[in-house]
Amino acid sequence: MYDVVAKGGIVFCIIIACSLLAMTVAIQRWWFYRLVEREDSKYMPGLSQAVAAGNTRPFGDGDGPLARLWAVMQEVCTKASDEMSAAAEVVLDKESLRLEKYLYILATIATIAPLLGLLGTVLGMIKTFHVAAMSGAGNPQLLAEGIAEALYNTAAGLFVTIFCIICHNHYRNWSARRLCMLETRAKEFSSLLIKGGNDSGQ
Repeated sequence: MYDVVAKGGIVFCIIIACSLLAMTVAIQRWWFYRLVEREDSKYMPGLSQAVAAGNTRPFGDGDGPLARLWAVMQEVCTKASDEMSAAAEVVLDKESLRLEKYLYILATIATIAPLLGLLGTVLGMIKTFHVAAMSGAGNPQLLAEGIAEALYNTAAGLFVTIFCIICHNHYRNWSARRLCMLETRAKEFSSLLIKGGNDSGQ
């Protein structure tokens, strides 16, 4: 592996650094989205029963998006439904930003990785032609080093680009589905709170 990095040159090292950053973001986002899904599957099935039993904190001390949404909507449940909807919209906007957080890094790396690969390719070919101009074609080892640098950078740039595009598109879709889920939950929370308010009023 060290030989490959050494042959790839400085641009190859930059591409590797970008790939490590992309992998870190991909793993972090996967873990975050899994926590959001886990919160939904853990609390939603018994939420109606919990509220009916008088549990005003069905999410405990959770800090997930559903817990934050419930807390805000519960604070304004005694007000008009329009105000409750407005409060829910504010929370949903904030959660949308949280869901899409760091995805711009994947998009940026997906854009610059092929350009870095192309830069490494050009530098490798310049090195090859420089060796050919200085010593002719009689030193195939030096010529092969320049060609190897060019090909390593091309392959690395394309690999990182493909990885980032796949992750970015997948997570954007995942984020959109989670946001739709939160919007649905907001409507369910509103119905539960209004029903609870009517029941308590009776």
